[in-house]
Amino acid sequence: MFNARTSGGAVNVLGLSLIALLVGGCTGRNVEPGDRDYPQTNRSPEKFLFIHGTIDPALDLRFRIEWWPDNRECVYARTWVSAHIEGGWASYLAWSELPVQRHGSDFSINVPIDGVQPGRCRWHFGLVKVRGTVGFQTTLVASNSSPLKPGQSPNGIATLSCGWKMEPGSVEGERGIQCRGPKDEDKNASVLGGILWWHPEARDFEVHFAAEKERN
Repeated sequence: MFNARTSGGAVNVLGLSLIALLVGGCTGRNVEPGDRDYPQTNRSPEKFLFIHGTIDPALDLRFRIEWWPDNRECVYARTWVSAHIEGGWASYLAWSELPVQRHGSDFSINVPIDGVQPGRCRWHFGLVKVRGTVGFQTTLVASNSSPLKPGQSPNGIATLSCGWKMEPGSVEGERGIQCRGPKDEDKNASVLGGILWWHPEARDFEVHFAAEKERN
């Protein structure tokens, strides 16, 4: 990700526009289906992560997989400010919904880790997200290349407590699903940041989603 900063004075917007064109031909929007650099489906994936467990009937959860690029040229201009630019470039991001098999409270998802072709942007698995039908999203699984400890299994089991929370900064009172581990000290903390990690050697991940009781 690129950061563009100024040391004072007016920013030469024309110059920045030229830089944007030179950096891989990036545009002012994220990559979209039909674009040259949008990740193409790998019709014969070989690496899968099997996510399964239970979902409380009170929760309506959906899952999606995100694809991230490794090529630093695959960015777009996100913010234009006349006097100061902070984090003006963002990496491309692509995603797709994951089909979920359900039998009562049981669920399972077969996640294709190599589900897209690398292409010019060198697309790769980013993470899996869980969300409600509306509102903000919470990270479920993130890639982690940390080495395993002796005798440690890459596969995991986790239990999460999920509830409908007010979206931070929402002016219309929009709510969304937010999940946390039962051992979190901060009861308002979500799963963001690494409670559930996917290890490259993992093939099986068991997760149980429990519904928080509404508090008056």
